[in-house]
Amino acid sequence: RVRQTIRTNEVPFDPARRWNSVVVDGQLVVRGAPEEVEELCKNSTGDSNEWIKQEGENGRRVLAIATGSDDQHLTLVGVVSFEDPVKATAVEAIKHAKQLGLQMIILTVAMTVGLISNLSEVMTGEAWEKLAPEDRIVRAKSHAVFARVSPQQKYLIIQALRTDQEVGFLGEGINDAPALKMASVGIVVDGASDIAREAADIVLLKHSLEVIVGGIREGREVFANTVKYIKATLASNFGNFLAVATATLLVDYLPMLPIQILLVNLLSDFPMIAIATDSVDPEELKSPRSYDLKDIVYTATVLGLVSTIFDFIFFFLFSRISPEVLQTNWFIGSILTELILIFSIRTHGAFWRAIRPSGTLFWLSLLAMVMTIIVPFTKLGERIFHFVIPTTSHLLLIVGLVMIYFVVTEIVKRLYYRRTDRTAFYGPKG
Repeated sequence: RVRQTIRTNEVPFDPARRWNSVVVDGQLVVRGAPEEVEELCKNSTGDSNEWIKQEGENGRRVLAIATGSDDQHLTLVGVVSFEDPVKATAVEAIKHAKQLGLQMIILTVAMTVGLISNLSEVMTGEAWEKLAPEDRIVRAKSHAVFARVSPQQKYLIIQALRTDQEVGFLGEGINDAPALKMASVGIVVDGASDIAREAADIVLLKHSLEVIVGGIREGREVFANTVKYIKATLASNFGNFLAVATATLLVDYLPMLPIQILLVNLLSDFPMIAIATDSVDPEELKSPRSYDLKDIVYTATVLGLVSTIFDFIFFFLFSRISPEVLQTNWFIGSILTELILIFSIRTHGAFWRAIRPSGTLFWLSLLAMVMTIIVPFTKLGERIFHFVIPTTSHLLLIVGLVMIYFVVTEIVKRLYYRRTDRTAFYGPKG
């Protein structure tokens, strides 16, 4: 038979006081941080301090329990240690986070997820707060686990970390609200307290650390592919615009008809859109990036000039034959060079060492290349776009020039990144 108890006068947990109390059947029961509860007890000897310290360093929570008639006559009953269960996905998420160059810091007692290799990397919130301000910043960055941290100490640690980096904080309790507001990005799970949810920027519907790590990885992939698209588009358009504009001054006819230019844009742009699905070299995911406008402009200008030079080569080879031959062959050459540029510019290093492009990008680019060569042979190409059927020798010459263009682009790209002290190789070694 279960005995019924009467609970009265319950005092909630106070982060500053670090213990709570409740009266059960007339007996006062106090539970909380061992060092705080032991100070209230008459029979405390401190014999368990070493054990408590060891348990804390091993990632376990330690709770002291005392009873008495009132808060002036408490007796220490015992000390209990327990640990929060670690989700199976946590270890793998931490591993992925390290691969992305993320610094993971736990502002609580937890050590079983592979963040640290020895106990010297654990620091208590009290020890950290006693440091000089300049030392706090250094220790906040060098330690991955902070044990027994108060809400105020969480706030101060995040404030220290934010001096020169972006900080994301994951919390769920009422006491986490100040830290959530201080963080660059405050994150809570769906079951967090209402105050924590209000203070957070992101609410996770799935309770898994892998969601955060996966979101960071995907964000960096999107960023890398966006920069690829901008560089490829600017380089191609700059080269084509400069070549066509200059060629117009050298001949008494249009080097490429408006409808042909529109077709160039159509056939070259729909594979370019597929860059959004492209694979990204692991090296580019290891650290966060920001838009480097100087790099984008310089890259587009340098590679755009290479594109312009080859456009002029096409012009001088075919302009003396006939307007239709120039327009047709320049149309083919412009699209093929623009499409092949994608596979050079998608990596800072040698293209053959880069991670494989996505299937969508590869097959759409191949389809655009095939359509580019086929269109001049069709009645549609002849009647609507005013093309002439290219000769076999002209096609071989165009393909040869495109291959040379690709090699020159690779060389110029590598020289540019080495000269600007950037990483010359962003792909996996193979």
